Amino acid sequence: MASRGRPKGSGNKPLKRVLAERLAEKYPDYDPVMELVEATIKIKAIADSTGDIADYKSLVDSLEKTSRFIQPTLKSVEVQTDNALTVSVQRKRYDAGAISNDIDNADS
Repeated sequence: MASRGRPKGSGNKPLKRVLAERLAEKYPDYDPVMELVEATIKIKAIADSTGDIADYKSLVDSLEKTSRFIQPTLKSVEVQTDNALTVSVQRKRYDAGAISNDIDNADS
């Protein structure tokens, strides 16, 4: 049985290419990545001058978006071993009532 359409996970590369070509025709000096970098630099200057936490949050968001174009992203890797190590965690609840009862009983 033949599959229909594009394979799962394939992107819209032809559409992206057409959009990039049309953008280059209409605005030959426009580069969206460079505009994003310039906007990030402006946001950094604003955040440095105001010192407001909201401005720094905007800066972090902008840096995250910009870094996707500059730095490659790391993929997660699952590690499996033959000699599995089992770790058990025991939690004990310590409340003030139990501690004071222990101290009172130790004095008697």
